[in-house]
Amino acid sequence: AIEAIRSSDADIVCLQETTPRWEQYLRHYLPEYRFAEFRNSKLRMGGGLAFLAKTPAEELAYIPSDTGWFDGWVMKFHTAVGPIQVLNVHLRPPVSDSGSWVSGYFTTRGAREKEMERFHRECEIGTPLLVAGDFNDHEDSRVADWLEARKLTNALPQFDRYSPTRKWQTSVITLKRRMDHIFYSPELHCAAARVIPAGASDHFPVEAIFTLAE
Repeated sequence: AIEAIRSSDADIVCLQETTPRWEQYLRHYLPEYRFAEFRNSKLRMGGGLAFLAKTPAEELAYIPSDTGWFDGWVMKFHTAVGPIQVLNVHLRPPVSDSGSWVSGYFTTRGAREKEMERFHRECEIGTPLLVAGDFNDHEDSRVADWLEARKLTNALPQFDRYSPTRKWQTSVITLKRRMDHIFYSPELHCAAARVIPAGASDHFPVEAIFTLAE
């Protein structure tokens, strides 16, 4: 994670599945990120969220989960191009309430859409918006359609339509999916986006570069 963040040299970093131990580690090894805020999950070990930034910020809303899964977090950053708000998400995994990943793949799509709708309500009207994180769903999902209906654009497919953002090894095969996304509002222009194939996590970082739209 440290190497991936440093190689990106991003101004704003959104993290999911953080823990108190990871917080100590990142604060120590990434002092260049003077703004570092962490929220550790009260429901799930490894269910925390974090923002790292080289620019000042203020919290707009922290939205506790109402499903027993993961929270949402909206922060407004005061960047060189003006204020930009970022919604950091980790949506429900495709697993059923009974613990089945098979039936959950088909039955939880609407749950992620409802989560996004609830988190999005806390965003500030009129401020350019990024929605970033682990969507636990692909770019043609119901939650992606919901964001696109509100005129947000998925950054990565504009530059790379195939690279997986998650890869994990089963006892039989290696599974690959595109589950991590960065959506942006019309006030912004995406100049580049890519998957960074680095780090020890089963998820790869997704990076995007934005300017203000003309």
